Amino acid sequence: MANKKIFIGVAWPYVNGDLHIGHLAGYLLPADFCARFHRKIGDEVLMVSGSDCNGTPVALEAEARKIAPAEVVALYHPKNLRLFEQYGISFDNYTTTITENHAATVQDVFVKLAQSGYISKGSSKQYYSAAQSKFLPDRYVEGKCPHCGCEDARGDQCDACGRVLEQGELINPKSKLSGAAVTVRTSEHYYLDLKKLEPFLKEYAAKTGPSWRPWIYSETLGWLAKGLAPRCITRDMDWGIRIPVERLSENLRIANCENKRIYVWFDAVIGYLSASKEWSQEKWKDFWYAGAEAKHYYFMGKDNLFFHTLLWPGQLHAYDEKLHLPDFPSINNFLNLEGRKFSKSRGIIVDSDYIGRAYGVDLVRFYMALIMPETGDSNFAWQHFTETANSVVIGTYGNFINRILKLASKAPPPAGFVPSPEVRAVTDRLVKKAYAQLSNCEFKAYAWTLAEISDFGNKYVDRVKPWAIKDEAQKANEIANLLFLVLALAMCSEPLIPQTCAALYEMLGVKADKWPEENPADYLLSLMSSLKIGEPKPLFAKIPPEAAAEEKAKLNLAPAV
Repeated sequence: MANKKIFIGVAWPYVNGDLHIGHLAGYLLPADFCARFHRKIGDEVLMVSGSDCNGTPVALEAEARKIAPAEVVALYHPKNLRLFEQYGISFDNYTTTITENHAATVQDVFVKLAQSGYISKGSSKQYYSAAQSKFLPDRYVEGKCPHCGCEDARGDQCDACGRVLEQGELINPKSKLSGAAVTVRTSEHYYLDLKKLEPFLKEYAAKTGPSWRPWIYSETLGWLAKGLAPRCITRDMDWGIRIPVERLSENLRIANCENKRIYVWFDAVIGYLSASKEWSQEKWKDFWYAGAEAKHYYFMGKDNLFFHTLLWPGQLHAYDEKLHLPDFPSINNFLNLEGRKFSKSRGIIVDSDYIGRAYGVDLVRFYMALIMPETGDSNFAWQHFTETANSVVIGTYGNFINRILKLASKAPPPAGFVPSPEVRAVTDRLVKKAYAQLSNCEFKAYAWTLAEISDFGNKYVDRVKPWAIKDEAQKANEIANLLFLVLALAMCSEPLIPQTCAALYEMLGVKADKWPEENPADYLLSLMSSLKIGEPKPLFAKIPPEAAAEEKAKLNLAPAV
């Protein structure tokens, strides 16, 4: 099969705070698993994202700190970069939304859509603060969600139920800054006519959606069934991308344009295109105009579903019909913490940097895959983390590899080794299974398949007891059978735990440079004669059982109301 151009777009995190483990499980780690897998099988990969520096989340943080929004960016963007280096998140380009390149790309899209009749003028209801004598952006306002009753829904979206909210929908809205009640007034803005794009989006969803996760396809169809209305894509604020009013015809210009900015969600998704252009002014076209030779993956949390399965395909189609559309939105549900929603303000949080330093980056990567919220919300609990890490990652996976390397250091594989029919068949089946799961972005199942390979290996060791075999040739052959499994694990584990696999390859004295889809057992067998077993060392450090209670005690877990 010919190699493909794999584009991977990763959700752009706001630079208004540190990234917690929900960000890891939601989109960062799955994107990296996907990128590393496709590089391993020989595809050309472009993985991009960046810090979302525009919009009200950053402006709010700046208000709270009494500093300029640019200073907030300067504080948190470098932290993001350090975290990605720590966890080995293998971006080809990680940028920001405050580059000239990004602003120019967004403005080009805005103007093209306006000239093509997809953007029009209109008046909208906007939250207004009489105390401050100004309109308030969505996230400066909170109130009761009219759909689920959540008391702290934002002006544009309710995190509890995931519904996107229009201006004026909140019940008892108030300013997040002052706590004072706000009213709704009329303001002139620009609208993206999603209704005009609806026929195309229905056709796109019908063609592409059946290959998505069923719940993602179902929710997208639900949006389309309700009907898409024109959506306001500008806001009354002074932080964000300027509206290029000078490039618009007189009949398209609105009043007070200098005090308005392009809505952060209209501009953020365009970052996938602008970041690709920033990566290479020429090579980006290989990924965006490659047709069937390309495949585009997108990674995000479920609160961003609408913007990636409908808004972004619509923007791309309206801007340039030749651009490649999203093929697979790998959208995860939410990760909770000890049964609660993550909340920095309430102290219900596990910092990604801390847990990686305290327990090991690859141990965290492995565990997060085991509990990944792919089809429903999942829960991080310190007790489960400790027990699962010790029993599955260390006790099953790490223990199998370590005990085999200790045996093999005294009995290298015999010349002309051929794996037993049982070992070859199991290896071939499970390696192909892991390959298929990674191809389909089934990362949780993939992680458990690695545990399944390890479990088979441990049971095989206990059954054949190679240390008790008297015949030296037979003993060496059985140990080689087990080394064959270790080599398979090393090859399959690279997307999941790259740093650990680098150490494992060093102990094996050989590296699997590829991962063939067909006949993987033959490829693994070709490496066996090159094995040079070094001094075996444990791959992971066991977590003390008391750690769970100590870590949980740090959280502010007052009884839920």
